[in-house]
Amino acid sequence: MKKADKNIIAIVICCVLLIISLYLIFSKSSGTMDKDIKSFAVSDTASIEKIFLADADQHSVLLERTDKGWILNHKHEVMPNNIEDLLNCIANITMKAPVAKSARENIIKRLATGAVKVEIYYHDYRIKIGNIHWWKCQKVKRYYIGQQTMDNLGDYALLDKSKVPCVVYLPGFRGFVRPKYSPLEDSWRTHNIVKLKMSKIQQVSVTDYEQPEESFVIAKGAGRYFNIYNAQGMQLPAYDTLKLLDHLSDYRNLNYEMEETELSSAEKDSIMAKPFKEISITDTEHHTTTITMFRINTELDTVNYEYNMDFISAFNRDKFYAVINGNKKELYVCQFFVFDRIVQPLSYYIPGNEARAIPSSRQIED
Repeated sequence: MKKADKNIIAIVICCVLLIISLYLIFSKSSGTMDKDIKSFAVSDTASIEKIFLADADQHSVLLERTDKGWILNHKHEVMPNNIEDLLNCIANITMKAPVAKSARENIIKRLATGAVKVEIYYHDYRIKIGNIHWWKCQKVKRYYIGQQTMDNLGDYALLDKSKVPCVVYLPGFRGFVRPKYSPLEDSWRTHNIVKLKMSKIQQVSVTDYEQPEESFVIAKGAGRYFNIYNAQGMQLPAYDTLKLLDHLSDYRNLNYEMEETELSSAEKDSIMAKPFKEISITDTEHHTTTITMFRINTELDTVNYEYNMDFISAFNRDKFYAVINGNKKELYVCQFFVFDRIVQPLSYYIPGNEARAIPSSRQIED
């Protein structure tokens, strides 16, 4: 290679290195204030792969991005609205001001015992020049979100390895942001039990433990037809199509209210000893979800009040307990308001004194 060519190559390399150096120098020196106030933020939320949240009471959650969406603690689907709120907060959380020197020691002590630890794992690039990104790398943003300020318009926070706590807030949001960083599993886990379109339902089996003769099976027939069979396996010659339509449409988005976590093991065992109904829903891909239902006893304050027991139900008429797919470690509270149309007995679907019975082969539109 000629000496002139070598010189040209050397000059080109020097120019590239000079451009990179100048970019890095100016990118660090310019906009310093803007970078300071955004020091807690991860602006590119699409680069975030997982988020870990934990508090001093041993509560923790791990939120991970997967091909199927966000997953909670490796096993549960995450509520879309909640993760969207968190990502919006992560992208826009802004530092309002450092805490005054006189209050820093006290705030740091409070953060040490009452803050939520936040770890955000994301990918970035070591060199970014315009649309040119080089050297992909893994990064972690770690900080602590504490209690709200006196005016309830911000939170005390501390960046990892920093000794200066500050106040952070979310622009455009009037309030404090800590609730968005909840380390409680129930804050993230979707409450959905079944999410099936009618066309995806293969069979519904309803077992009534209190009145076995009221048990029945709804089975998909040819095409988009459904039939109802009684406890003896005999097909009903007619049924109320609209009531069946209501029943099947409720599986489109069936949810529980909350998980019951206050009961002891003995109390749970007592409740689960006597189910009143069980519903199994099988889809066209042969996946089955089973909901086992248990009564909630009516609690009466007999010390302070007198009751006319003729008008008092022994069981709660608004709510009941449920176990999903036989997992007795998790007991859920459900509302009859949500389940009313699918807990009805077989007789509910039998036509009364109608002029014309509706045949079971009538097609039901999805």
